Amino acid sequence: MYKMIVLAVVATGMTLGAVRADEMSTSARQTYLVISPHTPEQCLAALDHLVAERQLSKFEFGCKHGDHTGYARVEAASPEEALAIVPASERANARAIPLDRFTPEQIRALHHK
Repeated sequence: MYKMIVLAVVATGMTLGAVRADEMSTSARQTYLVISPHTPEQCLAALDHLVAERQLSKFEFGCKHGDHTGYARVEAASPEEALAIVPASERANARAIPLDRFTPEQIRALHHK
């Protein structure tokens, strides 16, 4: 069960809403899908770099299947921060895509627009 913090207007006592305590932070964090392609020739160097930086466990790869790309889900304050886990030599070709989830209610609302 998540701890809830109820936000209220003190003067009127009116409840405005509730948010999970773990969602409140001083810097907004976003989930990003980091996509980091590399060539077959760069493959071992890229993997070695991730091992040395202790980032290997954050990635999944298509290399064994001919897709020389690393994929990682990263929590970060910005796309630039998300891309920081990619070796500098590959960062120019990497992308950080913000990810969102939809609720059934949001999808229904989209149908009515």
